[in-house]
Amino acid sequence: MAFSDAVKDSPVAEINITPLVDVMLVLLVIFMITMPILAQPVDATLPQVARPDSVEPPPSLRLQVNDAGDYLLDGRVYAADALWQRFEEAAAEDPRTALRVSATSAADYQHVVTALAEARERGLRNIAVQP
Repeated sequence: MAFSDAVKDSPVAEINITPLVDVMLVLLVIFMITMPILAQPVDATLPQVARPDSVEPPPSLRLQVNDAGDYLLDGRVYAADALWQRFEEAAAEDPRTALRVSATSAADYQHVVTALAEARERGLRNIAVQP
């Protein structure tokens, strides 16, 4: 009776890692050659930054429009004409003056739009609308 070896007759299913080892060795050689080049310092004189002594933030005004349509500038109630005059004065004092506008949820937004248009017309350019 003849016995056959099952392992001998089956195809070999091994992964050939020789190309992988070749590629890794080539990469290792490339990195070994380039690392000394990258490690050399480069002489560079960088320009110095001229810093101002102090930077002051622009002045800020806070305008609130309430439910009744009243204008409150920094907590004081203003009539419309007096408020427009205050906008002109603030823009003349410092053109960078910031105006932060907010309104209550029940306020008529026509008053807000009017205030924004007048502020822009009177010379205020830094205007923000806040919720």
